[in-house]
Amino acid sequence: MTRITSIACLALMLAACAGLSGSDTALYDRLDERDVALAAAAVQQTLESVPDGATRRWTNEATGHRGSITPTRTYLGANGHFCRDYREELTVGETMGRYHHSACRDDAEGWVWL
Repeated sequence: MTRITSIACLALMLAACAGLSGSDTALYDRLDERDVALAAAAVQQTLESVPDGATRRWTNEATGHRGSITPTRTYLGANGHFCRDYREELTVGETMGRYHHSACRDDAEGWVWL
């Protein structure tokens, strides 16, 4: 897969898995490959180890894009795995977005967005 295709796939995965509508994906579409990698790592690390109400932030010094992840609720899902609701804030240039997502733990893949 080419680098551009990888970036597009990761951005679409983040947006689609998060259940965003088309108009909400504009900020995700403006992320570069490093932004996506930082955001995805922050989500995985935060959901794995940060308590509800605590925030983990990421920043790409090269682009100035930044975001934060704050778990808001942890619960046992119907699949028997732990699930978490979380708030994501994303700032790209002068534009900021706030999103609410859910993810469940999957032993094989880490945290998977619902």
